[in-house]
Amino acid sequence: MTYSTCTRLLLSIVLLTACTGCWDYMEYESLALVRAIGIDIDKTGKVLLTYEIIQTRKKNKDGGNASLVIQGTGKTVPEAFDNIQTMVPGSLFLGYATTVIISEGAAKQQLKNILDIFFITPSIRESIFIAFTKEKPERILRVSEGKTGIMVGEALVDFFKVTTLSGLSFPVRLREFNKMLMAEGIEPVAPLVKINGDAKLQVSDMMVFKGFKLAGVLDGNETKGAGRITNQKIQELSEVSITEPDSGDSVSAAFRLQDNKTKIKIKTGSEVPEVFISTKATATMVQFDGNIGAITQEILQACERKLEGNVKKELEAAITKAQKENSDFLRIGLHFYQQHRKEWRHTFKPKWDEVFPVVPIHINVKVKILNSGTKVIPLSEQ
Repeated sequence: MTYSTCTRLLLSIVLLTACTGCWDYMEYESLALVRAIGIDIDKTGKVLLTYEIIQTRKKNKDGGNASLVIQGTGKTVPEAFDNIQTMVPGSLFLGYATTVIISEGAAKQQLKNILDIFFITPSIRESIFIAFTKEKPERILRVSEGKTGIMVGEALVDFFKVTTLSGLSFPVRLREFNKMLMAEGIEPVAPLVKINGDAKLQVSDMMVFKGFKLAGVLDGNETKGAGRITNQKIQELSEVSITEPDSGDSVSAAFRLQDNKTKIKIKTGSEVPEVFISTKATATMVQFDGNIGAITQEILQACERKLEGNVKKELEAAITKAQKENSDFLRIGLHFYQQHRKEWRHTFKPKWDEVFPVVPIHINVKVKILNSGTKVIPLSEQ
């Protein structure tokens, strides 16, 4: 065999190898794209696995891809998955899922097993949102949102964005939930998904845990307080009522609280450490009701004090809940570890479950009104 012949043969082999393509390639239309996942446990202990699936070969009335909600059962999540696969013509693909919703019952009974499966399943992204519900997850996934019937998996992503601003809830991704489970001095939290009285989806409040054990549910004020202490990007609307100093008339105003910043300091040196929480926020007036003419600096200062009182109540509610449930979702232990690592490791970490419920926690709140419109009388003119 001549040199040129060998060269041509080698080049042919290389080219043929490059043209073979992906062995595991599948057409988009042949996949059953899972958009949202629901996990529940029935009375017999079987897993109820529900998928919201994008039907790539079928269009809805608005020209978009139609969706299908289907449920499978099994003794385990993988068995339920195989059960669903027998009912779907396309190959199930989980990499497109945005949210997993776990029922309260499943969280109480098999949370660790469920999370373990997620972490070892490569097609499930760690960026997927995790949420919990007291409803049946199947019922959640069958809710039709809006006139266009937007998919629940897509609607929930939008809900997570807006509820953070109001402070009523804040989103948690799978990787973040796992970090909260693994990190020192912090317990997991995740949003609660509901169906309201109008049969529409609602994301508000948070479920809190003690390790893998469900500890309780945070209401609105407790969630706002927890969000502020953990430095979530909250833009809460807060209302105040004050008495005008000169006339004695009652006036009310609404403010948008934003730029929340909280610092936590741990003081050691005694058998029980002390915690100092300092929270700052700015406020912008969005409404003012009262027949008093222009707004004086004295009125603004009175509003600031009222706003500080509102924020302090939220912080106190979150702290009371955390210590009552003995669940450090406020991350106080984490700050302890970061500020006093040696004392935390050798003294307080082993007995944090006994110490945390009785730790004195001191709160300081400062709110500054930045903008209140053109009705304000400057201090120099009063």
